Amino acid sequence: MTSFIDANVIVKSFTDNNDKEKCRAALQEEFITNILCLVEAQDAISKISGNKVYAANCIKSLLKSRGTILPLDRNLLFEAFRRIERYPLNIFDLIHYVTALTNNCAKIISYDNDFDNLEIKREEP
Repeated sequence: MTSFIDANVIVKSFTDNNDKEKCRAALQEEFITNILCLVEAQDAISKISGNKVYAANCIKSLLKSRGTILPLDRNLLFEAFRRIERYPLNIFDLIHYVTALTNNCAKIISYDNDFDNLEIKREEP
């Protein structure tokens, strides 16, 4: 089964930090993420690096990866809103979680412990 990759793992893959290589390795495997994660990651990489072109190129490189990048569409948003009272997540994380749920992901790869204690387990890279 595939893993869902959260935005913070993508950010750490393209910025200087102690987890960079582990995060890059996670992106070498098959994974699922969504457009919202890519937008969040591009914004964070841009702020950290001070270079929005570099950030855009980082995200574009994922389009050539083994990952599946899913759209944020009306159905996904509706499914997130349907679950909004059930899960202690902000709307961004809820959209990511619903993406993982509806695509039968075995785990969520993330540094965000808001994904702990849910039906899908969270692991760090």
